[in-house]
Amino acid sequence: MSGYVHDLLDQAAARRPDHPAVRTSEGVLTYGELEEQTRRLAHAFQSLGVRRGDRVALLLPNGIPVIAALMAASRLGAVYVVINWGTKPFLLRHIVEDAAPRLMLTMESRLADVQEAVTVTDTQVLTVEGDWENLLAEARLTAAPPQITQDLASLIYTSGSTGKPKAVMSTHRNIRFAAAAIQQRLGMSESDVVGLFLPLAFDYGLYQVFLTFQVGATLALGSEQDAGPSLLRKLNEWQVTGLPLVPNLAHTLLRLCKRPNAVLPPLRFVTNTGAHLPFTYIDDINSLFEQVRVYVMFGLTECKRISILDPEDFQRKRRSVGTPLPDTECLIVDESGQPLPEGEVGELVVRGPHVMGGYWNAPEITERRYRPFGDGGQIALFTGDLVSMDEEGFLYFHGRSDDIYKQRGYRVSALEVEEAALDIAGVRQAAVVPGVEEVGTVLFVTGDLTEEAALEQLHRRLEDAKMPDCVEVVDSFPITNNGKTDKRKLAETYLEGRTIG
Repeated sequence: MSGYVHDLLDQAAARRPDHPAVRTSEGVLTYGELEEQTRRLAHAFQSLGVRRGDRVALLLPNGIPVIAALMAASRLGAVYVVINWGTKPFLLRHIVEDAAPRLMLTMESRLADVQEAVTVTDTQVLTVEGDWENLLAEARLTAAPPQITQDLASLIYTSGSTGKPKAVMSTHRNIRFAAAAIQQRLGMSESDVVGLFLPLAFDYGLYQVFLTFQVGATLALGSEQDAGPSLLRKLNEWQVTGLPLVPNLAHTLLRLCKRPNAVLPPLRFVTNTGAHLPFTYIDDINSLFEQVRVYVMFGLTECKRISILDPEDFQRKRRSVGTPLPDTECLIVDESGQPLPEGEVGELVVRGPHVMGGYWNAPEITERRYRPFGDGGQIALFTGDLVSMDEEGFLYFHGRSDDIYKQRGYRVSALEVEEAALDIAGVRQAAVVPGVEEVGTVLFVTGDLTEEAALEQLHRRLEDAKMPDCVEVVDSFPITNNGKTDKRKLAETYLEGRTIG
């Protein structure tokens, strides 16, 4: 799929200028209105010295300014950097120093943190409260500067096993291909309303903007507060038909929908990625919503999406993460890089137009993960994920290489232990944390059962060598800024003897 990120907005505005593009608790902006905003912002950014290849950093909560500003940056051939609103000053300084943005937009409440972070860069700082109206008062940009679709469009900072966050580099071509390929499987329509309660700094959240604009649908953009007790009310108020989920959000949705006299929203499809969605959650969603289609998706920021499990395949392939996207090649290789036969577990290697360009300012890591592969010597992504493929081409995720830990002399997969725990009646969530100080491996679960009962049932499902050293039942799991279970916080609060939640 050719074109630029901002073309998704312009094409929708040309087709449906009066259709709602983004709906928030503060109001609605149509496609025509949003396009006009982004053209005025682009002219303002250009007047402030933003040029092709410059970075524009956005430290903002979910809202229209994030979307408008990133589209404006795209028009100029600049690179947008959406930073999670909850980023602490220590990591913020690292990101700002690494990205060296020409311009940074934030809120007054984070201004002091930002000003401290930009002391080592030549960055101009603006705030929504003080500058937004003046920016929108500029003339509209009519002629965009020259650029090509292989130009860098985005830096997405992602955490991993390498210490401080590193930025994945995405071109316009990467983004447009990934959005089009995902749409081929989801079949979204212009009548859909996508409810987004995940951070726009999370690539799963950010791509909902692209997927929605691609078909001219409506993005109902919620806040972190909306993802709590008011979630069901918001879904009904906005008549949400599509909902991207992570396990904690799915847990809240199911709890609210199971209440007596709960009014269910008109959901047509839900998606999941980023963390394993328990089978019991999928079964509950299917039983509550008769018409809903649940898409289990698998990917990583370095290539956005790899595979999707179509809903009609779920019952016969429950443990699968689906089949590869169109124009995507997935190979399973051993430690020497040789292809493995069907059913064997090895490292997943991915080739396709959505494989990103590597990591910003990190050539050594890039060379390890992005390497020539195959007869043609094309660059492929060595994911670090342990995966197998069956005879029908369905992929099965067995954990990341860094999720494998040694216990009692054996290699143990955290994912395998977690799936065994999720098979126990009454367990809603499970997270394994190995190497907890003076304890060993701890399995944390939420649900309606005792620790003794969980251990007894787990013994029926796992070999002795794979059993955790203890089980801890907690009220809820702490989550990271990206909506994933915060295992480090689980371990810290466990050791401190406090109630987790």
